[in-house]
Amino acid sequence: MLRTQKFSKTGLIDLFKNPDMEIVQFKDLNRERINHFLLKGKQVKFDDYQKIENIFNFNYSDENYKKIENMIEFCDKNYILILTANTKNPPLIFQKIKRNLIDLLFIKGNIQNQDLKSYSICGTRNPTKDAVIKTREIARFFAERGFTLINGYAKGIDIQAFIGSSEKKGRYIGILASGIENIYPPENIKYVSKVIKNGAIISQRLIWDRVNRISLQMRNRFSAELSNGSIFIEGNFKSGTKWQYKFAKEAKKPVFYLEPKDWNHENSHIPKMIKDQGGVEIKNDLSNLEEIEIILMEEYEKRMKRINDSKIWKTYISVSL
Repeated sequence: MLRTQKFSKTGLIDLFKNPDMEIVQFKDLNRERINHFLLKGKQVKFDDYQKIENIFNFNYSDENYKKIENMIEFCDKNYILILTANTKNPPLIFQKIKRNLIDLLFIKGNIQNQDLKSYSICGTRNPTKDAVIKTREIARFFAERGFTLINGYAKGIDIQAFIGSSEKKGRYIGILASGIENIYPPENIKYVSKVIKNGAIISQRLIWDRVNRISLQMRNRFSAELSNGSIFIEGNFKSGTKWQYKFAKEAKKPVFYLEPKDWNHENSHIPKMIKDQGGVEIKNDLSNLEEIEIILMEEYEKRMKRINDSKIWKTYISVSL
């Protein structure tokens, strides 16, 4: 409903957090209260009222509803997990994440609680030879230490990091900007079966959706939020990698950059930007990777504490009541 009606995510998430709430019950609710509930705290546009009207008059024969039915049936038959903001006891990695980022997730493969110990490697689609070598070495280093790699499953640095991690049997989560049954970029389809044996591919898009500019940014935001820190390896001034840097900073996650072999290469633009803004350098000879590991572990431990503290509080509340 969120995707077909393109309505307020938080409003509908809150409305349907009761597992017994169904679409058909919507028609029986007080219209004025629903308007207040869904429109509260947002800048109201004229078409918002029309969207609420569309929900009140939801038609099970509507083409959009049939699309949802077919999609759910397909996911059930093809072992694709659908996770929502109201899913009870989601894997640890999705806990304490903004609810609008997990309003709807499609997962092929397996997500484990150990994936909370994670990091990201991202960068240009057209890396230098030195960057490819160093990317694989970094990924092998962290795989041997039990870190799950998370990135946008893109051409170039992203997929090279996956290859390096997989050489040491490291776990991997690839976040797609397209639907999970419409892999982008198409040349990475060949890795899917290997990924889901020791990790997962996940997407916030409906399973057959194509990639677009907004979904590429959504992918970068999710990668930055899920990981405990982001490592940036090359990128020119046009590189979409800058979005993950922006989102990582907003989420107050550590950011690292690989020292370029050649600071004058066009792909050194992103490392220069991160260096100028106080990012942590990974030396080109990778001699300080253990220091980077310490920073990532500190972030992981803080995240675990936040999750454990919230569980203790919930238990206290339930016992007190």
